[in-house]
Amino acid sequence: MREAVSGIKHPAYRDAIALTRAGGRSATGRYLVEDADMVRQALAAPDTPIFAVFATPEATSYLEVGCRERQCPLYIVGSGLLTKLVGTGYETAVTAVAVVGQRTIAPSELLTLPNPLILCGEHIHDPRNVGVLIRTAEAGGCAGLLLSDDSAEPFSRQTVRSTTGSILRLPLALTANLPQTLTELKAQGAVIVTSSGESSLLAYHIDLSVRPLVLVVGNEQTGISEAIMQVADFDVSLPMAGSADSLNVTVAGGILVYEAIRQAMAK
Repeated sequence: MREAVSGIKHPAYRDAIALTRAGGRSATGRYLVEDADMVRQALAAPDTPIFAVFATPEATSYLEVGCRERQCPLYIVGSGLLTKLVGTGYETAVTAVAVVGQRTIAPSELLTLPNPLILCGEHIHDPRNVGVLIRTAEAGGCAGLLLSDDSAEPFSRQTVRSTTGSILRLPLALTANLPQTLTELKAQGAVIVTSSGESSLLAYHIDLSVRPLVLVVGNEQTGISEAIMQVADFDVSLPMAGSADSLNVTVAGGILVYEAIRQAMAK
């Protein structure tokens, strides 16, 4: 279906604009994906439900086929309506927006997926950091990202943009009680490894080739909580040179994931 939308009172547009608020996303289990490249990724992601696409006239030509294949309505809107839908604050002009379904799984399902290497974040405050952790987990071939639900919302605009599309493909598991969830994963055979600046044990000196393996990174200011530390099999650090005493949480997560990959490939 292809239809022109001329104003904010259109029912599909009203439903979409409700998703600019956290309450709307939570109530519907849907969120917005913006610009043409990420909309194309959404159309190509078979495991992610897609409910509607809004596009400017110049963008419809290369989205129409994908919408038809996914049996997804395509709404043609002016740039003003699209700007109202996503807001401002980014330099690039938005030409398309998709309404997609939030894709989450139970934490225990992560262990049933191929290559059960799991990146985990505890109380990650910055939505951009949450987004980059999702992107890093996909790039590193992780089974998914496990995230405490006191972290920044993974389906907000800032987070989704920071994933550059990985959120459409990577399984995401949220938990209200991360220590308990990690304890349960450990009972199912997972090795839990935390990262902190205080540990004298370098990440390079333990076996990260084991699977299932959960690599935990903590809050940007306070690090990993004592409750998580008590569950962990190992607490490791990364070598620091000069006067630096910490790394951005996404950088630390990336180093740990790729060290786990390197060790597995070396075997």
